[in-house]
Amino acid sequence: MGTKRRLGAAVGATGVAVLLVRLLVKVNDAARYPDSLKVLAVVVLLLAVVVPMWLAWLFHKARTFKAQLQLAHPGALVVDTFWTGRELGRFLKKGPLSPKAKGTGYVLALVADARGIQLVRPRRRPVYFGLVPWEQVVSVRMETLRRPLERRPMVIIEIDSWGTPYVAVFRLVPSGRQNRETGMDLAEMILAKRPRVPLPEDRA
Repeated sequence: MGTKRRLGAAVGATGVAVLLVRLLVKVNDAARYPDSLKVLAVVVLLLAVVVPMWLAWLFHKARTFKAQLQLAHPGALVVDTFWTGRELGRFLKKGPLSPKAKGTGYVLALVADARGIQLVRPRRRPVYFGLVPWEQVVSVRMETLRRPLERRPMVIIEIDSWGTPYVAVFRLVPSGRQNRETGMDLAEMILAKRPRVPLPEDRA
C-alpha cells in the first residue's frame, strides 16, 4: 500500500473514531430526556452520524476510482457524474449489458480521450459499457436539471447510436465536486478531447 493510501486510510479511521465518540456523547445526553423523546433523539442522532459517514465513504470511494481511471487512461478527462433512471431516463439499450446497469441511481464516470467517450460504473470489477468514437458523437451540451429545491447542471450527449450499446441521447448529472471544478464549461472540456481535424491551409 502506498504512502498516500495509508495516509488516507488513517485519516478515514480517525474520522470514524471521532464520529463514534460524538455519537456516544450525544446518546448519553439523550438519556436525560423522557422515554418517548429518548427514542426519537437516538434515531435522529444515529442518522446525523451514520449518514455523513456513509456519504464520506462514498465520496472517498469515488475519488479513489477516479484516480484509478486516470492512471488507466493517461491524458483522458475523467468526469464524476450521477445517474438516476427516474430523472434522466435510460443510457443503455436493452441488451447483454443491461443487467450490469440495474439500479435506481449510482455513480458513473465519463471518460473522454482522443478515441471517444465511454461510461464506466465503479464496482469491484469496473464495468466498461463501451466506447463511442468521436465520429459518432453528434453533440455534447449543458442544460439545467430543475428540481423542487435546486437546479443542477446536466450534461446531454447525443450520438449516432448504431453499433453502440447506448441510446441516442443520454443525460448525466455531474457530481457536486465536479460542478465546483467545471460548472457549465464541462461540455467544452469534453469536446476539447476530440482530435482536431486539420484544415486545408494547415496541411499546405
